[in-house]
Amino acid sequence: MIRYGGLTLILAVVFVETGLLIGLVIPGGDSLLLATGLLAGANVLPVPLVVLLVSMIIAGVAGDLLGFSIGHRMGKGLYHKKDTWYFKRKHLERAQKFYHEKGKSAIVLGKFVPVVRTFNPLLSGVTGMHLGRFILLSLVGTTLWICSLVLASYYLGQQFPHLKDYLHYAIPIIIFLSILPGLFQYLKERKKTQKTT
Repeated sequence: MIRYGGLTLILAVVFVETGLLIGLVIPGGDSLLLATGLLAGANVLPVPLVVLLVSMIIAGVAGDLLGFSIGHRMGKGLYHKKDTWYFKRKHLERAQKFYHEKGKSAIVLGKFVPVVRTFNPLLSGVTGMHLGRFILLSLVGTTLWICSLVLASYYLGQQFPHLKDYLHYAIPIIIFLSILPGLFQYLKERKKTQKTT
């Protein structure tokens, strides 16, 4: 996807993942960022690192703003929306729980949790968070999320440029690493449920 779509496709996926609920069903997220950094570091993706990071951050914040405005317009009606192929109420409830537990920091921390990352902007809009505060939190969270994953894999790609020849082995590892935060969150919630029963 990165090799043939280039930077344009990467930015589109980063934008859609948080800007539209369809982001729940398209490939991307953490694995896309890790693969992007790896390929950029190995010179397969010929884009300067600063341009790559800044453009991805802008796409991520723009996606958050779209999600925020959709949530603001939908209001409480979001909670009455029926399940569809791209919207599942259980995902909304999971994100809402995370949002209420973490407070305002959920916008920053939620960037590292796949399902929460998509719903947080919507919930911020629904709850009427001040736009200026939301933009600041989105900028901080998006910058941390993108820079940490892209830079880590970028320097890995620079140190081991031959990794690009073994992407069919590297991608499953990247995907595994990208689902670890969600897995830890799931195990944590399961442990809490077992304690209460």
